[in-house]
Amino acid sequence: MSTLHLADILKLGLDDYRQHHSLNYQQTRVCQHLQSCRTGKLGYQSWQCDTCGEVKQVGCSCRDRHCPRCQSMATAQWAQKQQARLLPCRYFHLVFTLPHELNIVARYDPNTLYQCLFKAVWDTLSKFAQRKGHGQLGMTSVLHTWGQTLSQHIHLHCLVPAGGLTQTQWHEIEQGYLYPVKALSTVFRGKMLAALHAQGTSLTHITTPAKWCVYSKACLTYSDKLVSYLARYTRKGAMSESRLVSVNKQSVCFKYRGYTGKHSEKVMTLNCREFLRRYLQHVLPKGFMRIRHYGFLANACYKRKLALIKAQGPSLRKVKKKKAEAASPSPHWACEVCKIGVLRFSEMVNSSEETMKLARTS
Repeated sequence: MSTLHLADILKLGLDDYRQHHSLNYQQTRVCQHLQSCRTGKLGYQSWQCDTCGEVKQVGCSCRDRHCPRCQSMATAQWAQKQQARLLPCRYFHLVFTLPHELNIVARYDPNTLYQCLFKAVWDTLSKFAQRKGHGQLGMTSVLHTWGQTLSQHIHLHCLVPAGGLTQTQWHEIEQGYLYPVKALSTVFRGKMLAALHAQGTSLTHITTPAKWCVYSKACLTYSDKLVSYLARYTRKGAMSESRLVSVNKQSVCFKYRGYTGKHSEKVMTLNCREFLRRYLQHVLPKGFMRIRHYGFLANACYKRKLALIKAQGPSLRKVKKKKAEAASPSPHWACEVCKIGVLRFSEMVNSSEETMKLARTS
């Protein structure tokens, strides 16, 4: 595990960054949270070894969704929660990518751009489903705004069960791919530009390419590992700290995956100011939901509709259900004293009010 943290980069380079770039309120809050995480500024927790009884005081986590140190537990909890939504059928994985010409809109009005992206993608898939007579689709969509090198690369990952709901009847979609990507690209482009115009976003000085990128992966077979696959895409942050190689006042070195050859791992070096500029451009607007569910997976109706779907269909009944639900994930790590036991949470010690507010401000 890497001993380098994003907080180290902020400590070394944030003051210099502020002399050349302004931070909005949300970026300022994220920087404060990352620098306070597990330092004791937010209070302490008491953890006790279940074997030797050793007690250790641990600084409270910031619980900010942009903090890579806080995402491991959040990922486990999310994966367990999504098990109830998972249908025992194949899944389609599609990726809708915005052309980089629209990146400028994300700089001054990210909320509008991202909202329009979600709407355009769902409207596009719904239109094709209606044409093909597939009924209502279900979709879990996840917004990513970054590339491997922290560049602005706005795209939406969509995971769609291979079937549609017509009235009360489930119909499985047999083909290996959901819809033709070239046709999806054309309709997606029209829907996205129309949505932006409807919101009053001026595109007068922006010329987008005629062909937009829509990528469709081969159909995913249902398995117990599918939830882990979903979690990897939904909870992955812009920069995992395990990718950090070295940090100093002049530069930051980090690993990234190349897209040529065998996806070999490479190392990029950026000065601290440029690294922070790239990283902070991916801070989401306050309260923005980057994971959303649509169709029969929408929060308002998924319990009723999933029960209806699971009650019918020979292909669905063949899948065996787990005998018991997995236990709720509990944070723990190895005891450094006895090397045998596990440290488990005991009690809160001197927790600050700031800790309670973080979940509402991130």
